[in-house]
Parts: sequence; C-alpha cells; structure tokens
Amino acid sequence: MENAPKHLRANPEPNAGGTYQYRRYGRWLKRAAWVLAIYLFAAWLFMGLSPAQSLSDPQAVISQLRPFMLQALILVFFILIQFVALFWFLARGNDYVIYPNEYDTSFDDVRGQPAAVESTKEVLRVFEGFKDFKQMGGYPPHGILFEGPPGTGKTLMAKAIAGASGVPFLFSTGSGFAAMFMGIGNMKVRRLFKKARVMSDKYGGSVIFIDEIDAVGSRGGVTTDRWGSSDSSADRIIMGAGMGGGGGMGVINELLVQMDGFTVPRGLWRHVRRIAFRAKPKVPFYNILVIGATNRALTLDPALVRPGRFDKKIHVGLPDYEGREDIARYYLAKVRHEPIDYKKLSRMTVGYSPAMIKNIVNESLLLALQDGRDALRWDDLWQAKLIEEIGLKEPVKYPEVERISVATHESAHAVASYTLERAERQIQVITIQKREGTLGLVHGQPVEEFHGTTQKQIIARIQVFLAGLVAEEIWFGNVSNGATSDLANATSIAAAYVGLHGMGKSVLSVAPMVNPLEDSVAAVVLKDRDRRAEVNALLSDCKEKVRNVLLKKRHVVEGVRDALLEREELIGDEIEILMAELGEREPIEVPVTGNGDRAAGFAPEGNGQAGDGNGQTPRRPDAPPRP
Repeated sequence: MENAPKHLRANPEPNAGGTYQYRRYGRWLKRAAWVLAIYLFAAWLFMGLSPAQSLSDPQAVISQLRPFMLQALILVFFILIQFVALFWFLARGNDYVIYPNEYDTSFDDVRGQPAAVESTKEVLRVFEGFKDFKQMGGYPPHGILFEGPPGTGKTLMAKAIAGASGVPFLFSTGSGFAAMFMGIGNMKVRRLFKKARVMSDKYGGSVIFIDEIDAVGSRGGVTTDRWGSSDSSADRIIMGAGMGGGGGMGVINELLVQMDGFTVPRGLWRHVRRIAFRAKPKVPFYNILVIGATNRALTLDPALVRPGRFDKKIHVGLPDYEGREDIARYYLAKVRHEPIDYKKLSRMTVGYSPAMIKNIVNESLLLALQDGRDALRWDDLWQAKLIEEIGLKEPVKYPEVERISVATHESAHAVASYTLERAERQIQVITIQKREGTLGLVHGQPVEEFHGTTQKQIIARIQVFLAGLVAEEIWFGNVSNGATSDLANATSIAAAYVGLHGMGKSVLSVAPMVNPLEDSVAAVVLKDRDRRAEVNALLSDCKEKVRNVLLKKRHVVEGVRDALLEREELIGDEIEILMAELGEREPIEVPVTGNGDRAAGFAPEGNGQAGDGNGQTPRRPDAPPRP
C-alpha cells in the first residue's frame, strides 16, 4: 500500500479528506456556473435583458422563457426521433427467422456428399446435446464453415440443418450487412446476434446462417494466405472481396466480437440480486451455432476462421462417381423418364456439381416437352449436357470452302485425340455447327477421374491442340486464324511444362515469381529468353510429331471430314461406330430399336426405371430401410 494513492491508503493524511471534498464541490460549482451562463444567455437572446435584470427577478424571466423552452424541447425531441427512426430503419437488417417444423428439407436431400453430411451431423448432435457435452468438460462448437466450389450443396446443407435442428434458424446474407453509413453494419450484426440470444433462451438454442460470408468476412484490399509454415516466398495473394475501407473492417470486428467475445449478464434482475441479495451475477450461456458458406474461403480474415469461432471447416467439393450416380437417381426419380443408364450418366458427368446435374435433368425435361413427350429419355439428357457445356446451336450457313476447311480442322483434332488420348479421354461430340463463339469444336471428357497429369499426357494434349493448324497446312497449304486459340492453349501448356512442372531442362519453378493479380505462368516463363527458346522447340517438336500422325491417319481424317460435311455433327456412339468403320477400333454392336431400325449413335443401354410422376425419391445408400 506504500505506492497507493492517498485517498486509498488505510491511514490517509489529515488534510486528505478536505482536499477530496474541495475537488468535489469545485465540480458542482462549475456545473452551476454553466447553468447560470446558459440562463443569462437565453434571457439576453430571447428577451433582451441584461445580466443584472435577469438576476433581479428570475421567476418572471423563467415564466417568460417557458414558451421558448417548450418549443426548443419539441424541436430537439423531433430531431432525436428522426435520427432514432432513421437508424432503426437502416439497422433492421434482412435476416429471416425459420421456426422449427417450418422447413421440410432433410439430410436425405443432400446427395453426393457423404463425408460432409456425416461431419455436419456430428456437429449437430453435439449442438443438440450441449448440456451433456459441457458436463463432460467439452466446449460446444461455435460455428461451421462450408466452403467449396459453386453449386456443390453448401446452402442445401444449411437448409437441411434448418429442417433437422429443431430450433429457430436465422438466415442472413453477407451483402445484407452493407450500409450507406458507417456503423449501420455493426448495428445489424448486433441485432442479429441479440435476436439469436433471445431465441436461444426461449427454445434452448438457435442457428445463424450467413450465406456468402466472404462479402462481409474478408479484409478489404489484398489478403495474403501462406502455403507453408514459415516460407514467406510461398504466399498466395488474393484480392479481398470485403466491404472495403474502415466500414467493412468495423463489421468484421463486430462479427468477431459477437462470435467469441465477452458475454455479459443483462437485465434488471441481475442488479436486484446483486444489491438486495448480495448474490454473485451469473454469466449466461447461449447455445448459438453460426454457419457460414463461401466459395472463397482463402479471402476470409484469419481471425474469423480460427478455432473458437468457426471450429469446423467442412469442404463441400465436387461429387465422385458414386455421388454423381446417387444425385442422378435422386433428381430423375422426381420426373417421368424412360429407362436410363445411371452409371453411364455418371461417367459422362465427370466434374459436374449437383446443381449442374439437376440443371441438365430439368433442361432435358424441357426438351422432352418441346418434342411433345411426357417423359424424358436418354437423348434428351445428352442434348441438355451439350447445351450446358458448349451452348446452343446457332443456325449459321458457311460458304462451302469454309465448311470444308472447318470440317478438316476439327477432324484433325478428333483423330489426334482419338489416337493419342484414347486411354484417358473420350470424344463426345465433333461438330461444325456454330455454338456460341466457335465455328466448330471437338468436345471430350476424361474416361476416369484423374487427379494428376503425366508428362506423356501433357505432350499429347499439346499435339492435339496443334493438329488443326497442321491439318490446314497439309490439306490446303495455308493456315487460317481459326487456329489462334489452339496455338495460345498449346503455348500456355508448353510454358507450364517447362517452367512450372519441372519437366523441361531446368527444375526451377516460376511459381514463387508469379503474381496472380498481374502475371500468368506463361507470361513469366516467356520473359526468360532461354525458356522461351525451349518452349518454341517443344512446340515445334510436337508439331512435327502430330504431322506424322495425321499423314499416317490421312484416310481417317478424310473419313471424319466427309461424315461431318454430311451430318454436321457426330455425337457419342456415332463417333465410335465411324471409327470402327474406318478401322481405328474393333467393330462394335449397333443398338437396335424395337421396330428393327438401327438406333441413333447416342441411344443408351437403359437399365433405369421409369418415374411414375409421384415425386417419390430414392433412399440414400447409407440410409436405413423405410418402414
């Protein structure tokens, strides 16, 4: 206590109390002086009285000032009401409350994501039994962050939680916290969490879902995300998509505080207990689960995604083979359809998200209705897939010379791909019909889900891109600008081959030198004279190799070209049948329809069951049998 202030010592000096009282009276005297000065100024302003006249008869002066004071109070009150109403209106937010049993979506509706569904169910079980979990010494999870590509089912997962949690579900969007005035976004966040706390007290828990949380949870400007633990050269620099400036940062900070900050006792009863009963205030516990969904998790503030705020980060990625088959069965069971080969449909939708599979089912149903049928069939699904990937056909007529040139160009691409990539890639369509920005194209898809690419596969891809240009040289002795995009793609792949993958003469990678906001890998590689020469040599070598392939397969290129000039588009099994006729593969059995006619090349070997139109959906593979 030696260093404590005098007024806190156990034995203060004799004049300590007098000094404290003097300071206290001095503060009151200052306040009285301010009141007197305001009184004298008002009497002079409104009545023209001097200070002596004002002090001689204060009662009469105050009675005459009363109307002015009343008007001033009304004006101040009106201004305050305007500001309060304005800020109340702006801070209302756009959150919506879904009460228990109002949503019929369940986890059975989330298909193709078994690992993500199971992880979410585990968190939900802990959330529902948080009291038992706390008694065991655990700390209930604060939040779940769903991150992954668009259309993979992040929002659908949140809908399933809304249907299964049994507590109020508060839905909001990241962009909903944006406001014209600084501080309004903070008020929206506080009101959202205040409403969630009220719901938690009433129902035993509540869930907050913020969709597209990167709109509010990203630090404005540039966010740096580090690949490694300590290597500063392995940073990823990503443009943040937050609300920008100080306003956005304030909203982020408010979100951080509300998710894991001080929880203080509130209400009048705590003061009664503290004063009357001398009871210790009890800090309340609110069972609130915060769910965020984003396509750009790398732009989020690191403080937001740390444990204690978003404890569980669940990646909702693209479905695998079994997942796509399950998704296809689920959506096709809702519509009328003829027998469908689900496994074949799963193989031809590699890289598709659940939303894309749902869209091609819906698009194929529209095609069936346009054709006057009440059930979709396999060729509807195929056409819907082509529309999804390469766009609608455009009725454009080419001059005959240009038709032949485009057909030869695309035939060379197809033959090169069929010869060099048959084990990895299946050609699905060859067309000389205009679709979007292309006069013709060869569209293919991986035979299996490969997660890496070998040196041989990269070389083959470069040769396929150069095949059209080489074919124009062989057949016409002249090159058109139709090979511009092919050459650009081949150059980019060759630059990555040399400077990124370590497959060239040097194993030095340019990845640490690439600024994704300014440069590309190809731009950085081509700035180096030696590597530019190496890329050119690689392209020249691939060009000569694919020239030999096309000269050897000259009759095949001309056969595909003639078929394109006759039919304009070859799809699916039509390509395989043509290649068998040209001797490029063993003969295949052509499907025959019920009336004995040869079926179209895209006719499926259906083994599905037609929908009955009642919307009954199949069970999940891991679900128990229905009673």
